[in-house]
Amino acid sequence: MKALVLEESRALRLREIEAPEARPGEALVRVEVAGIGGSEYLGFANPGIRPLPNVMGHSIAGIAADGRRVAVNPLRGCGVCAACLADLVQLCDSWSLIGVQSDGGFAQVVSVPLESLVELPNDLSWEQAAFVEPFANSVNAWEISGAGSSDRIAVIGAGGLGLGLTACAAEAGCETLAVCDLSPTRLQAARDLGASYVGEALDGRYDVVFDTVGSADTRQMALEATHSGGHCVFLGFASALTEIDISAVIRQQKRLSGAFVYSARQFSKALDLARLCHRDWVRNLSFDAVAPLLEGYLAGDFSVVRAALRPNA
Repeated sequence: MKALVLEESRALRLREIEAPEARPGEALVRVEVAGIGGSEYLGFANPGIRPLPNVMGHSIAGIAADGRRVAVNPLRGCGVCAACLADLVQLCDSWSLIGVQSDGGFAQVVSVPLESLVELPNDLSWEQAAFVEPFANSVNAWEISGAGSSDRIAVIGAGGLGLGLTACAAEAGCETLAVCDLSPTRLQAARDLGASYVGEALDGRYDVVFDTVGSADTRQMALEATHSGGHCVFLGFASALTEIDISAVIRQQKRLSGAFVYSARQFSKALDLARLCHRDWVRNLSFDAVAPLLEGYLAGDFSVVRAALRPNA
């Protein structure tokens, strides 16, 4: 079968590799769509925890061997620790992601655990399915924030995570919902999902601020935009380290939280939010178009709202 293989930093090559076989407890999925977001372009530039060679792609939807349309929850844990038993697999010491530590959706077929399959509604397009996995992250972050309808909400970044948070806040009835990004097309998508203000920067202070980018600049922006006594939630991984004025955090009693992936329940909840997305927000890609897209992201071109590899198109 055909697969895109990350062989080293910024070296993504189309290869013919052996098709996987489903072991006991696993299912083969014919990949119809593999969403491409921050994890992929950051991993493309710096593989980090990914073993090389690596088949990336953890936002996967396709057709199972029994004919069902499915999304793949890529998160796995040990299954026996307290976190796993509480449906908090992301807190398992042995967590892993399909498409990061093991081969993912940048291939025509992937083998996944049976419990990873989440059936897709028939009225959800493949393009909309590309939003399910990032929106699951957003559901987790929204729940961690404890935000309610009366809170003033700000979201930094209007990629998959930011749009998911926009959908969460709009669903909760938040009247003040500001989203900032440098991409006009992504800002328009945020507006379509219910943002009350969109722009390249935030204006004012907010009760809850989400940073989905994770650069030093956006983390500082998030902290400055958070009211005294407010809550700042971090999702982005663009920079590993950021220096902050912790004295100001203490004096202003701001709460800082991290939010990482999702529970199985939150992944399923994201199906309903993905229905709100427009099919034309997604750019469908062939194998040979993926590396140029990732290079474009690294160069700062985020004009595409969401991109997806279509391995079998």
